[in-house]
Amino acid sequence: MPDTSNDKPSEMIRVPTPLIPAVRELSRLHRQGLTNEVLHSLDDLIAALDNGRGSPHNHLSQNISTICSRLDNLELRLSGDISSDASSNQHLADLEQKIDSINNRLAQFAEVIMQLQSNINNQPRRGKSYYGNSYNQGQPVKFQPITEESLASRLGVTPETIRKERESQPAPLFFAWSKRKDTSGIGWEFNQKTGLYHPIT
Repeated sequence: MPDTSNDKPSEMIRVPTPLIPAVRELSRLHRQGLTNEVLHSLDDLIAALDNGRGSPHNHLSQNISTICSRLDNLELRLSGDISSDASSNQHLADLEQKIDSINNRLAQFAEVIMQLQSNINNQPRRGKSYYGNSYNQGQPVKFQPITEESLASRLGVTPETIRKERESQPAPLFFAWSKRKDTSGIGWEFNQKTGLYHPIT
């Protein structure tokens, strides 16, 4: 970013012909915002010349080359820093994009797993008890009239016991007695016309 600390108009001065390329290079670097670095490098060079380590008259071309070389090295170093920062920023952006992609995939996997779990929980349980309960709930079992022997077997007693209980007490009491004995809680009533025991639910 150009240095705007000294935006006042430049002073017009005469520049020796051999220094014109160097001054143009200094002007270009100034416009790129490297004024402080240029001034620092020039101060170092001028101090070195003032201390007698060189002669501006005899080695003018060498001094100009030295200035340009220092300025070029400075520009390369700054450009390298900028490129390095840009590369780091690009690397971070790529890394963030990959992390976002992974998070999206994980969210999709979690959603699929939850859907599968929901489907499993909503499926009817397959097994003997399920079908038995479904049948019993949908269509109640209808018991048919049975013989005395069949009723005795069902109640776990002998036919004689069945006959004795039926003949020794009124029909309602026999019904209650047979209902207590029946594993399904069915009460039975004897029908004189058919000679069979009919279920009463």
